Amino acid sequence: MPVVHINLIKGRTKEQKAAMADEISEVIHKHSSAPKEVAIVTFNDIEPDS
Repeated sequence: MPVVHINLIKGRTKEQKAAMADEISEVIHKHSSAPKEVAIVTFNDIEPDS
């Protein structure tokens, strides 16, 4: 099962993150043949000054 962790500067909406996760899952499926539904994409919001 593919797991992707993404660090982002705070400020993205839930909708933006969902769209990113969908696209990332699609790329994983395309290049690994893993079903799109099994990819796990997590987001870690960080402060801009970190």
